[in-house]
Amino acid sequence: MTKKWLGSWPANCDLCGVPLNTETITFFVDGRTDTSHWALMCPYCHRLHGDGIGTGRGQKYDSKTLEKVEG
Repeated sequence: MTKKWLGSWPANCDLCGVPLNTETITFFVDGRTDTSHWALMCPYCHRLHGDGIGTGRGQKYDSKTLEKVEG
């Protein structure tokens, strides 16, 4: 069974504001940041501020299909 993002289509990265549904953004992360807050993050912000992927840390979703790909 494929798991999918159940919320409304995410529009922008919560940290930098970049649109998450462009051709260059292939995934987004719903995850904990290095300040323990949770955010929807583009790949760049997740690399800089994310706490990783996995239970209690973050989930990675395909930005075109909204299918969960990791975490």
